[in-house]
Amino acid sequence: MHVAVFGATGSTGRLVVDAALSTGHFVIAFVREPKRMHLTHARLTIVKGDVMDAASVAPAVRVADAVICTLGAIPQAKGDLIRRQPGVPVCSVGTKNILAAMSHGRGRLIVESSVSVGESYYTGGFGAGFIVKLVLKDVMADKEVQEAAVRESKCDWTIVRPATLTFKSARGNLKAGADLRWNISSTATRADVAEYLVKILDDPATYKQAITVRN
Repeated sequence: MHVAVFGATGSTGRLVVDAALSTGHFVIAFVREPKRMHLTHARLTIVKGDVMDAASVAPAVRVADAVICTLGAIPQAKGDLIRRQPGVPVCSVGTKNILAAMSHGRGRLIVESSVSVGESYYTGGFGAGFIVKLVLKDVMADKEVQEAAVRESKCDWTIVRPATLTFKSARGNLKAGADLRWNISSTATRADVAEYLVKILDDPATYKQAITVRN
């Protein structure tokens, strides 16, 4: 399968690229700065562009069988701090541009969102949803708009909502479910989430589903 990855040089995105290549997929990595993609592979194609520019998104989507979107406005890796974009609606605008580039809004789309967004606000224990939205108000508001756009599309979408992401090694015990409970101390390793995003690429049981994940 040819998989376009948006946010490919981000903390989760680069792991998605690696996981997709490891499982035999061809990967189109959409990046703003190609020099940040240190990985080289015979099945890896790098497309330079800005997800906020609709015209530059189309070439990456046009040749893809599926799209994995791991866009984020606030990178957590220390080396990525310079790329923080507080107040910039990267997730919602970028995802809308991706949807516009998909053929008539159709095709396979997997979007990494976050707990506290959508229905997961109510599955957080002890007011966890409220706390996350209070601390990350602008980011979560952007993700709400992003999710709404995905849900309104005609594509075979899956929204994945991880708990607080960590840089720990994969644990292999990721739990997933539309009604999965979580709390403010719940975490999910980026490595496990990346593997999950790739694993469900061809899983029809996850179509039109918003899934919470945590270790």
